Amino acid sequence: MGPTGAGKSTFIDRAVERPDMGAGHDLTSCTREVRAVRYPHADGVRNIVLVDTPGFDDTFMTDVQILKRIAYWLNSTYKKNVKLSGLLYLHRISDNRVGGTPLRNYNMFKELCGKDNFKNVILVTTMWDEVTEEVGSAREQELHADFWRAMIALGSTTHRFERTTESAWKIINSLSVPPLASRRPLQIQKEMVDEHLPLYKTAAGRTVLDSLNDLMSGVKGIFRRFGRGRKKLSSPTTQDSRTPPRRSSTLRSSSSSTFTSSDSSAVGRSAGTGIISTSSSGTCSMEGYQSVLSQVISALRASLGTAELVRIHYLKNAIAPSLSLALFIEVKLRW
Repeated sequence: MGPTGAGKSTFIDRAVERPDMGAGHDLTSCTREVRAVRYPHADGVRNIVLVDTPGFDDTFMTDVQILKRIAYWLNSTYKKNVKLSGLLYLHRISDNRVGGTPLRNYNMFKELCGKDNFKNVILVTTMWDEVTEEVGSAREQELHADFWRAMIALGSTTHRFERTTESAWKIINSLSVPPLASRRPLQIQKEMVDEHLPLYKTAAGRTVLDSLNDLMSGVKGIFRRFGRGRKKLSSPTTQDSRTPPRRSSTLRSSSSSTFTSSDSSAVGRSAGTGIISTSSSGTCSMEGYQSVLSQVISALRASLGTAELVRIHYLKNAIAPSLSLALFIEVKLRW
């Protein structure tokens, strides 16, 4: 498991000695379904099954849709009394910070596994060919000391994946495979199969909901700031009664892909993960417009995901057209 673009499909393709059939070469997701690959072990006695999963922040699916697919596969296999021997969590060492999607994915992964299974987890760093040894080692130490410290303390181990067949098998063989009788189900399997909890009441489901709520709160702040700015701009001003009222410049701004801002001087504002920069005329730049649109799309995705998770179908049907329209505008702007 791991974020989109972490190298999950590449790991499996290297392990089974085939070209990168399922792997993408950028951050566009290529794995949309849970994909199991059976391959004979080098000992000639047993087979192993490597299971590829879609990453969060998927290009085509919401986080809730991804969690649903992973949970469905895990629960289906558990009902057949099939339990995992181990889990690999992949992380790009090329990421210069841990936050956003990688942090959300990692937190969900921890809750999906449960602390009792941390000893069967290997935390794998990838993309070492994209950084120098010095930079990579420094980031690796930070991961061990901070980000992964809790899991390592409870038995998780760490490895580097060097994009070779030998490296993949070194990681696979480092798993301490417990006997069938002593293998434990994952936390989400116990919650949904044994305790009959719906997905949104599981620990992993609550984590996804919390991240969606945080995202929604950030986007609401953007609209509040724009709302205050529009009120200031629309306040009455003194003008000669003989002078016909001037037409609002908002329409002109809209045709040139700009937003009206409350400030008359140049200013840059933080908007979640983007920057809204305004000119001296009080209009938002194209970059700012695209940043806000990106935030709106994220909010609509979050809303859609929440509606899917708690099964509010009428709300889902109301949000979906707005998201489609926002995505259409985003594509047009790129042209």
